[in-house]
Amino acid sequence: MKKEYFIPVVILLIICLVVSGALALSNNLTRPVIAAAAAERADVARKSIIPNADGFELLNMESLHNESQWPKRITEVYRTTNNTGFIFMITSTGYGGDIKLICGIDNNGKVINTTVLGQSETQGLGTKIFAEAHSGQYKGKDANGIEDVEAVSGATITSNAFKNGIRDAFAAFEIVRTHQ
Repeated sequence: MKKEYFIPVVILLIICLVVSGALALSNNLTRPVIAAAAAERADVARKSIIPNADGFELLNMESLHNESQWPKRITEVYRTTNNTGFIFMITSTGYGGDIKLICGIDNNGKVINTTVLGQSETQGLGTKIFAEAHSGQYKGKDANGIEDVEAVSGATITSNAFKNGIRDAFAAFEIVRTHQ
């Protein structure tokens, strides 16, 4: 009686071990390819924000991250290699979860462009925030000018999340500019 229960358990255990090993192997083989593709997508996204940039240099902001005024939504900062501006990687919390944004600010403190890398907002309502009709309002605005950007009716939480992310980009811009 014990034998008829033991053999299927051993067989299932062996199958699980083989499948787990195959999954771990395929994960290890594809990890570099996935990372390279993600880095390339991020570089293309940065280039779409500041098209006249020659390249981008990730700034080491470790010492600034410890400052109490460092904006919590800013995850990375890039400087263009030809000194045309800065790229701010932003993670803000909207109605449906995290919104990953990119904001480019020129050396004069004006928004060059913004784009969304990822979001999970309500389709058709919250996603209106990411259309050019709304996000395009930020272009050319300085830190004070973004207050004039109108929210999308019915998507206030998402609109505020987007605007708060851009506010934090301006706060980080001031810190980065003073520490160069």
